[in-house]
Amino acid sequence: MDQITSEQLAEWEAYDKIDPIGTWREDYRLAVLDALIVNIVSKLYAKKGHTPKEVVPMDFMPNWTGEKRIERKQSVSDMKSVLMAIASAAKKKEQQDKIDELRSKRPPMAFKSRPPIRKPIIGAGND
Repeated sequence: MDQITSEQLAEWEAYDKIDPIGTWREDYRLAVLDALIVNIVSKLYAKKGHTPKEVVPMDFMPNWTGEKRIERKQSVSDMKSVLMAIASAAKKKEQQDKIDELRSKRPPMAFKSRPPIRKPIIGAGND
């Protein structure tokens, strides 16, 4: 640290805000593993009849900025609208898959007779 100037340190701090060193993704991977281990152990050693609270990876994510995390709770109507949209999309895809399957089984169209060949009219300005 004694070999860089204050301007260089300020540049590194600014860069770290844009693209954090030690990427967020790496922290999240470890947080997923932590949550998995805690959930397994808490279920294995829970008292009979007691359901332990499940933890999520975000519970293990470091808070480097010191900002408060805002937890947004999803309402029942929001959940319902999301599920209905997923179901609707799945139904449309299923219908399209059926149509595509029927089209693939249909024999190719065949002409009963050869379409007429148009001959140019001589002297009609087609030179």
